[in-house]
Amino acid sequence: MTILVAIANDSVSPAVIDTAVRLADGLDEELYVVHLVDENTADGTAMQLRDEMRDRFRDATVVATVAIEHVGRSAMRSGTRIGNELLELAADVDVQHIVMGHEPKGLAGRLREGDAAVAVIDAADVPVTIVPEGPGDA
Repeated sequence: MTILVAIANDSVSPAVIDTAVRLADGLDEELYVVHLVDENTADGTAMQLRDEMRDRFRDATVVATVAIEHVGRSAMRSGTRIGNELLELAADVDVQHIVMGHEPKGLAGRLREGDAAVAVIDAADVPVTIVPEGPGDA
């Protein structure tokens, strides 16, 4: 089985990766590191993040597959849609654990965009580790 690791181009992703590596080492599992993008953001920045992650894992003690996955179109709020896409991906990849970050958006942001972490926690059938934004990351 595999640990699904959701990353973004944000300040919490390095801590997400560190947490996932520690889990993979401890559980003797592989990582599937994914950056979800929609057609509007599937640009060079996403590919650069993917390449940086591949470099990060080149000499790592765990086996990691790094990928960019495209988010399907939906009427759902973006955060909720991303959470649902992660759950579908988790089912396709046959994961035993999900690791993802969380950056607080405030009430207005949650109402407008939804919250991927909450969507995953509410519906996941595997353990989920949420890595919060650190005090110095804001």
